Amino acid sequence: MNKRMMLAVSVLLILSMLLTACGGNAAPAASAPAANEPASSEPASTEAKVLKLGHIAAPETAYDNFAKEFARLVEERSEGRYTIDVYPAGQLGVDRELMESLQIGNVDFTVITASDINQFVPEMAVQDLPYLFRDWDHVEKFLDSEAAQELFGLTDSVGMTTLSFMPRGFRHVTSNIAPIMTPDDLKGLKIRVAESETYIDTFKALGANAQAMAWSEVFTALQQKTIDAHENTVVTTRDYKIDEVQKYMSETGHFFAFAALQMNSNLLNGMSAEDQELFRQAGLEAAKTLGLEQKENEASAKAELESKGMVFNAVEDKAAFEALMTPVYDKFLKDHSGEYLEAIKAIQ
Repeated sequence: MNKRMMLAVSVLLILSMLLTACGGNAAPAASAPAANEPASSEPASTEAKVLKLGHIAAPETAYDNFAKEFARLVEERSEGRYTIDVYPAGQLGVDRELMESLQIGNVDFTVITASDINQFVPEMAVQDLPYLFRDWDHVEKFLDSEAAQELFGLTDSVGMTTLSFMPRGFRHVTSNIAPIMTPDDLKGLKIRVAESETYIDTFKALGANAQAMAWSEVFTALQQKTIDAHENTVVTTRDYKIDEVQKYMSETGHFFAFAALQMNSNLLNGMSAEDQELFRQAGLEAAKTLGLEQKENEASAKAELESKGMVFNAVEDKAAFEALMTPVYDKFLKDHSGEYLEAIKAIQ
């Protein structure tokens, strides 16, 4: 019995040595990947790049709707590769703060009052000149012109790419004292204007006491009678309930208002050519869509304001106002080239 056991053990030892010798130089078998691990290299991330857009306007107003339409188009056309979070009501700063944040990349986009760009690119002040645009058709043709694209391109030099201008409408004077029928009615009137040198010069030429003031302060200033008047578009006057603190709106049509959509230039230039075109086209399309909406809303906004008691009056003799604008144009031409001014005036 012991001999049989010894023989069996010997056979097992010999077999074990043979198996070890055969497999000693073989590579270890690759283990199968776990069910929750990729079988090869990791796939490219599909997570969306989230960008920030700031503006000063209240939610559901023209600036906000412009921003949201742009964001919608970008997300849709990039198939979710980019999303844009919109921060309204000055959450990321007021216009100048927003533009400075845009320059250094703390904000990716802004929608701002176009006049504020003049602080960074003085040549852009041409858009502010009084009685420059004849009507909406003139404005729309300007926005489609080479002159507009060249003008917008000037902002690239300060780190802000202008993607588009949204046309907002002609600006008119509101007052609590009396309707404005002639330039004499403006003499001594304390009127708030945007922080634009051209705006200030225009109302000084008309004899008014022009006071530059941030938009966020205007309603309270009118309510407390710190100022007598302000000037803006019909739609903005409706949206911000200016009728609650002003009685008259006189259709002076002295300026045309634009909102500018801007993008950090480094961000744009770091994208592929295809994505750059995507952002540019989304900006242009959003501006056209919301600009048309502004144009169509003017009549309904006027009717709504009238129903609340605001009194509108047409200004029959606009030539009398225009005749006083010579010093404003002379000052502009002294400080700037007349190239873009002549190009805009030549549009038919």
